[in-house]
Formats: sequence, C-alpha cells, structure tokens
Amino acid sequence: MKRQWLVCAGALVWSSAGLMACGDDTVLAPQDAGPDASTLADAAGTDTGLADGAEATDSSLGGDGDAAAPPPTRLLLSYNGFGGQAELVSFALASKSVDGRFVYPDSLGGMTVTTPTNPWLLEQGLDIVDRLDPLQPWVVRSSWNVALGDYAADAGYSSPYSDPMGVIVGAGSKAYVLRYTRNLIAVIDTSSVVDGGAPLKTIDLSGQLQAGGDGYVEMTAGWFNPANGWVYVLLSNIDRFNVSTYLGCSNTSPTIVAIDTSTDQLVSLGGDAGADAGGGIVLPGFDPFGPTTMVYDPPNNRLLVLEDGCNQTTTDGGEGALVRREIDALSFSDGSVTKLLDLTANPFPVGLYYIDQHHVIVQLDTAYMWDPATTTLGAAIPNAPQAFDVDGLGNLVGVSQTFGSDGGATGWSITSVSADGGVTVLGSQDPFYVDGGSAGDLFASGYVAGAQLWPAR
Repeated sequence: MKRQWLVCAGALVWSSAGLMACGDDTVLAPQDAGPDASTLADAAGTDTGLADGAEATDSSLGGDGDAAAPPPTRLLLSYNGFGGQAELVSFALASKSVDGRFVYPDSLGGMTVTTPTNPWLLEQGLDIVDRLDPLQPWVVRSSWNVALGDYAADAGYSSPYSDPMGVIVGAGSKAYVLRYTRNLIAVIDTSSVVDGGAPLKTIDLSGQLQAGGDGYVEMTAGWFNPANGWVYVLLSNIDRFNVSTYLGCSNTSPTIVAIDTSTDQLVSLGGDAGADAGGGIVLPGFDPFGPTTMVYDPPNNRLLVLEDGCNQTTTDGGEGALVRREIDALSFSDGSVTKLLDLTANPFPVGLYYIDQHHVIVQLDTAYMWDPATTTLGAAIPNAPQAFDVDGLGNLVGVSQTFGSDGGATGWSITSVSADGGVTVLGSQDPFYVDGGSAGDLFASGYVAGAQLWPAR
C-alpha cells in the first residue's frame, strides 16, 4: 500500500490508523462472541457508579492502597464497516470475551485514543469526540461536536468532515482536538458533561501554511510535555491535490509546532516554517500520518517521528522513486533534527510504539523491532497481530483475521505476542458486529482501524 487513499467499489475509502481492505471481506464466526457480545450498549443506558462527568482520578486507576481497584485491562478495537456503520468493541483480557460495544453510523469510520485519565472515541466522519467511561469504555459520558462551521467547499482541498485525529490532554481539564482537514484546533473542557457540546475556543494554525501545499496544515499527532506545559503538534503539510495511486512529492515539509497551554498561544521553536511567531521546526522526511507516528523518547529527551514518504515525478509525468520515508528525531536539548532511519526500501509505515531507548516497535507490513541507537531496522517480530498496541511488558496485544484452507475468512484471533514471537491466544472468535459475524448484520465487510489498550500503559 502506497497511500491511505484507495478506491473500493467506486468509493474513496480512507483508513485513519492502519489496515484497509477492498472487496468482499465477509467474516464468519467460528465461536460465540462471548457474553453480551450481540448486545449494543446504549451510551446513556449503563450506570458505572461514577457521577456523570466525573473524571477517573489517579486513585481510581490504581494509585494508593486505599483506592478503588483499577479498571480491568481491555483491548479497544475500532472497526470501520464499508456499509456505513462503525463500531468500538471492548475486549476484556481477563475474561477473554467482549464485554461491551458501541455502534455508530459513521461512513468514514472512527478510532480510539487513550489518555492517562480516559479513553476517547473519535467519530471522524461525524465530527464527534466522545469521552468514554473509564470503567465501561463503550459508554459515552460526554461528547463534543468539533465541526466548528469552518468548512468551505471552495477553500483548497477541503472535506465536509473535519476528521478529528487526536485528543491531547494538557494540564487541568483542557484537551486539544487535532482536526486533520482543518486549520483550527478545537479546545474542549474534559470535565464538562455535554451531549454534542461546543469547544471552549480554537487555536488557528493557518499561519503555519506553506506555499506548495493544499491550503491545510494536516495536523496529525501531538504530545504534551508536563515539564514546560507545552503541547507539541505534528503537521504533515502535504498537497492532497497531488495524489493519484500514490502521493507525489511537493515543495513542502512536515513541521512540529508548540502551544503554551497556559495561554493557548503558539510559541516559537526557533524554526522558520510558517509566517507567524509560532514558527515550527522542519523535518526532513515527508507525510507523517496518524496519531501513532510520533512518540517521546525520555532518556534522550527527543521526539521520534515516522514519515510515509512520497514519490518523485518522472520527466514524462509518471511515478518516480520513493523518497523521504524515514524516522526523524527532534532533540529538545539543542533543537537539532536528525534522520535516524531510512525506510525507503521498506513497506508502507503505520506506527511507532515506544518501549525504551533501545527498543521501539516499527509497524510496517508487520511489526519490526528497532534500536534507535542504530541506523538499521531490526528483524520482523514473528506472529505479530495485524492491529495492536504494546503493553507495559513489551508484548504486542492485538487482533488478526484468520483464514481457512480455501483462503476464505473464518474469524479473528486476539493474541498477545512477545518480542521473540511467542503467542498467547486470548480469544478465537469474531468480536465484531458490523462485519456480519457476531449477529448476522448486513454490513459484511470493512477493516480494523486500530487497537488500543485501556488503561493506557
């Protein structure tokens, strides 16, 4: 796969975080999907024992000895159905069963994000950001509409949906919603109890636009630094007009900008990208895409960024060589930017998962271990799931589709895979409703868009 845009059955289908599939991907369930697997959880119908709007505190997530027990570990799976529905599935690792789900009518699909205090669901085609219940993470406790009315059909490469891509929680009760197809960040109050509520304010990044782009900064990932109270935002700055079966190179570069959360103003990082005082730092790669493309490396005090790259154009206008697919580092110690790993000979990048300063998992066509102190990608991890998250022990916990001897899909396997490829099967069933496996639903094809562990590691 060379880019996230693929044509399936005449429609433009875009994966926000990982796997895509075209055609008839009907999934059959070899086993029962577990207790209550066919029950659609009502977002307002289950009482968790928390007051509406109550945030999960450090104590409720396992702080001191007098605190309540932490929530059980769950794998939150996002499934985007081609029939116009998407769903969030909560798979409990201890009981090895689905213990809740939330189905919503989003033709673009959605994704989950986990922050230290809450899991979140981003309904990307509906412009909805949901704060989920920490104890029952399929239950929506508060939601915000981040459409904001800044859609302009004639303003460059615009889209009817703002495509929320990430939620970055800063100090206090403010969170920053990154909107991929807009130039305004939505700032929300995470302590409020609202149903489709409005953001508190917006932060305009249009001053970071670069000549040669498509009129949008393509904000894609972020990280909050508690040491200085700044949110760092990764901007892709591509030209989506220059996309066919591949993404063509443009005279633009990805940048990292910073926002002071005490003032919600851009702060200068000393770079020269953009016209206003919040000039970002330029990265040498091209097109970082998705919320798992930027991670913090604490021992080295730097951000690592995974970039997809782009294809040069040949003299006759055709597809040329792939360039700028790499992992870059931004050092906070001296502000330097370094290309750490060249990936132009490797398959399409999906995400980075940080374990420690010598162990980072790079997800391409499968998972690879990489030591950032070296310039060579390590070996593939055997039996890696198709979509996964990494637990606190460095295991890949996720889901893979299974196939029969005739090549047909037979279900899904939920596994925990160690760094050396050892497999622990957590479930062999079809956890999804909208693919037709669990309850015979009509929406019988789609793709897994992501996997997140909650509580966050």
